[in-house]
Amino acid sequence: MNSFETVDEFLVANHHRHLEDVLCDGCLIGRLSPQLGERARIMPRLVRSTREADGGLANAYEGILVLDGVWYRFACQVFVDEGGQRFLSDVSAFDAIEWQAQVKVPA
Repeated sequence: MNSFETVDEFLVANHHRHLEDVLCDGCLIGRLSPQLGERARIMPRLVRSTREADGGLANAYEGILVLDGVWYRFACQVFVDEGGQRFLSDVSAFDAIEWQAQVKVPA
């Protein structure tokens, strides 16, 4: 199982949201759903924006998604059609790049 699938399963099990929706919202709006609370944040950067022949918009993003203390580097393309529907049309990278293990010791 790769990092994308692992995070997608975690989000569905704990927040009833797919990673595709989290990345689309985070990249297009610049922030994540309040239901994720303080457990997640996103730092997207628009790399390229292209208007397609069918009127849709294809935006390429790179950035960092932080979820429960684990940092993931991503590169994706979000497509928005003329009606406003959006979806990930490509995920070229999604890898964990930083995390910290913590052990709580009772006092």
